[in-house]
Amino acid sequence: MTFISLLLSTVAALLTGGLGVCSILAGTGILSVVAAKRFLESEIGTALFFLFGALLLLVGLHFVLLITRRRSVAARFSQQGEWGKIELSASALKEFVSGILREEIGIDRFRVRLQHLEDGIAILVQTALSLQEKVSEVGREIQETLARRVVERTGVEVREVSVLVGSIRPRREVRKGDKEETDADA
Repeated sequence: MTFISLLLSTVAALLTGGLGVCSILAGTGILSVVAAKRFLESEIGTALFFLFGALLLLVGLHFVLLITRRRSVAARFSQQGEWGKIELSASALKEFVSGILREEIGIDRFRVRLQHLEDGIAILVQTALSLQEKVSEVGREIQETLARRVVERTGVEVREVSVLVGSIRPRREVRKGDKEETDADA
């Protein structure tokens, strides 16, 4: 794929440079707009115009693919294993963090956001607590548990765990047969 990238980048540079030169020549009066119009109205001019448009579409598609590929690679957490690369998607890591919050800490209403850092990850947990829970204790438990468990189980270094308590409500009784409501952003 690198040959195609090199080829399309070269074509993009040539097209952009050519348009720049033509614009400068037309602006200074060296290239007549009327002569250019006559040329483009000829069969050869029309064919070149369509070819030029097709090349621009290909170059645009190439850059869209590059951006998409870069974003998908940046969205993964990777580390080098003994036999190759080990990658973990952001959604898998969110599911893992959500499981820890539900099962180990006992929180049922939360939202998880992840942010890539140069040397690891930052985790933001937004949650609602009950009147009986102490914000500082629950916040510290979330921070310590997530920092320890994520590194132990995934190998991804946790550099920061921020906790935002968005509301404090009376604890809702969940009866048998009722669904438990969560706001997990996985």
